[in-house]
Amino acid sequence: MHNDFTLFARKVPSGKRVVYFYAYDMDGKRLGPWTTGQGNKTSARNYCNRLIKEGRLLPNKQGIPTFGEYAKGWWEWDNCAYLKDRRKRHVLTQAYAVKSRRILANQLIPYFGKMRLDKITADVLETWFDSLSHDEIKNTTINGYYATLMTMLKWAVKKKVILSDPTTEIEKLINDRKEITIITREEFKELFVKDWRKVWNNDLVICAANKLAALTGMRSSEVLGLRGEYVFDDHIYLCAQYDRYGYRPTKTKDKHNIPLVPAMIADLKELMRVNGQGYVFSLDGGTTPIDHRRLLRGYHAALKNIGMTETEVSKRGLCFHAWRHFCNTELQKAGLTVQQVQAVTGHRSDRMTEWYSHFNALEFSEVPKVQSELLGIASETPQPVYSTERTKESEGSPLDNPKTLHIVKMPDQQTA
Repeated sequence: MHNDFTLFARKVPSGKRVVYFYAYDMDGKRLGPWTTGQGNKTSARNYCNRLIKEGRLLPNKQGIPTFGEYAKGWWEWDNCAYLKDRRKRHVLTQAYAVKSRRILANQLIPYFGKMRLDKITADVLETWFDSLSHDEIKNTTINGYYATLMTMLKWAVKKKVILSDPTTEIEKLINDRKEITIITREEFKELFVKDWRKVWNNDLVICAANKLAALTGMRSSEVLGLRGEYVFDDHIYLCAQYDRYGYRPTKTKDKHNIPLVPAMIADLKELMRVNGQGYVFSLDGGTTPIDHRRLLRGYHAALKNIGMTETEVSKRGLCFHAWRHFCNTELQKAGLTVQQVQAVTGHRSDRMTEWYSHFNALEFSEVPKVQSELLGIASETPQPVYSTERTKESEGSPLDNPKTLHIVKMPDQQTA
């Protein structure tokens, strides 16, 4: 003769002690285990007795949906109950919902779709991890898939669709994120200090956009979202971004001022002569910004022009976002505190600031303050002065063809 349930304790990956229970059906067959969510047996026993009173100690097998059935409507912006609940309490972006819906459709439904929800156990999750790893999918990517699944399963427990959450027993995989070998100072000088017109194919829009990212750590969408109305004599006001969803708040919803050196302000104001108070990095008079792909192509073309091969660019992970790593590193090498760095880059956590920093401790004694240090690099040669004159070919919208920008000839440059 069995009791209605039996209890046992287990230490979960976080180190916390959790009490689980087995229950028995009419034939005396043991079912489970399921978590009580309690840390001691007295609380766990009370929990199980409450389930008995509510008639929920044993799940209604007929009422438990498959994962595919449960997933209907999930991550749809206007229909998903979870998103509606979260949006009451947090600011969410549609990009988050779109990404999660893509993971659901491409990864979760194909694997879990026909499984009944309570059959997704810790062992099933481990087998899924192994199958993804076998397909040579990176751990960080797998963890992203898992985060979406965890959200869905935890919500199922909250809404009493299932009794226990199998993800409490499973840790994420070890981080294998690709290391980035950032741009060096010498490479920075090659890109922006020497003959920038040759390196950037005389494209001021692409050159200035990349320089701004290097000096501020702004994301590509934040660079593209910069409008002339937010450019001032010694700083810019970062309050929005521009991406496939249009002009909207930044990723962190943060708004802050970023100080800028005069040479960078001069570049921005030169572009504003054509684009006015609209988007600074634009080819249609400020109505819309340039495309992100054009920005990235121009960046990679410049790296090629200073002697980097495609293999080296790929191996070093030099995407446009690498400028964020460069800026964080230079700021910290110059001695700024984590809080000061966050004030510039808009990071919300020390962990993210640490991830974006790549420094050699030997350099600390040689480095002065941050942006003044970069300005010192940029000031080794006279700054170009942009003429108000235009070539005949540039009539109309001068930036329709950036190569028609006329630069006043400067004195012979001094090599470093």
